Amino acid sequence: MMPILQRKRDYFYQIKQLIVNMLENITQSFESLCRVADDQQSLKPIDNAIRFMDQYYDCIQFVKQDYITKEIHFKLKQNTKYHKHSSDINHLSASQDQILSCGQEVYLHQNSKCYAISNSKLPIYTGLILPDGKVLIGGEEKIVKVYQQFNNQYKEITQLKGFTRAISSIVISQNQQYIGISSFDGKITLYHTHNLIKLGSWINVLGSVYSISFSVDNQYIAAGSKNGIAIWEIKNDNNTSSAELSQSVNTKKKVRSIAFSFKQKFLAATHKNDILLYHYYIDDFKIYQRLHHHNDIVNCVSFGQDILISGSDDSTLCLWSSSIKGYWMCYQVIYLNCCINSIALNPQQTDLYCDCFDSIIHYNQI
Repeated sequence: MMPILQRKRDYFYQIKQLIVNMLENITQSFESLCRVADDQQSLKPIDNAIRFMDQYYDCIQFVKQDYITKEIHFKLKQNTKYHKHSSDINHLSASQDQILSCGQEVYLHQNSKCYAISNSKLPIYTGLILPDGKVLIGGEEKIVKVYQQFNNQYKEITQLKGFTRAISSIVISQNQQYIGISSFDGKITLYHTHNLIKLGSWINVLGSVYSISFSVDNQYIAAGSKNGIAIWEIKNDNNTSSAELSQSVNTKKKVRSIAFSFKQKFLAATHKNDILLYHYYIDDFKIYQRLHHHNDIVNCVSFGQDILISGSDDSTLCLWSSSIKGYWMCYQVIYLNCCINSIALNPQQTDLYCDCFDSIIHYNQI
């Protein structure tokens, strides 16, 4: 089946399921309100039922228009203009007009230029471009190396140490003040972005850490772990930081990727073939919605300003939207010919990059 037809079929299947659920709710509510009308000998409950149905109709019309708009603006574009690695790419990071690709080699792509950052004998699993242009990379060497550009070349200027196993994730807080680094030894360390001074570190109670993310208010940091999800509240005291465990959820499954939303208080976490979407109000931390569309293990999730993107071993990228009155649904599926390992979305939300356990940067324009 052609990709565009497959996307339409998948989308309208979801719409069908949504409408079926709506009709069930309408039927139950209408019958209940009719009984109330009989008991009260009043037509007011019937009027309420009609308004209730009108709301569902408006919602369906909104979904239809939302899909038409997104279909018009969506373009699929494979691009191989980026430098090809000699070995598999493990991680991608996007910042403004820059793309960082990490494997045994690490390259920084900017416009039509490609800068070689590092060529290591051991694989690099994660990397980050800082606002001041520095590049941080980490992997099997159990350290984070920091590079800076001098005379059109990147040179190592310092190292961040203190880990006993490979580095799994390097992320920056949403206010760009903090850098979080995690390791497979379960250790999470917080650094100041400007001067790379260590602010504090702690050990995850749920074992090896695969992914970390900062909340939109920069008060919490979450970890996707071997056995579940842990969330800490960051405590600042002068030039030091500590973390107090706020929530620990044992999912009994490996959480490969985790991401806080940019706006609402949502936390997305991979869970086998699904994505668990949590409300992260600390007093009421619970699953808000289970997102299911992938047919194989979900490896990565990432939020944009108003969308969620997921990549899976089923060779698809799913784009999710909360257009329908808070209900998240997949409005677009991008089909590739390989398993999706990591994804990166540029700040403008126009360019989507992914790697597929191969040596090529796959590029899609949204």
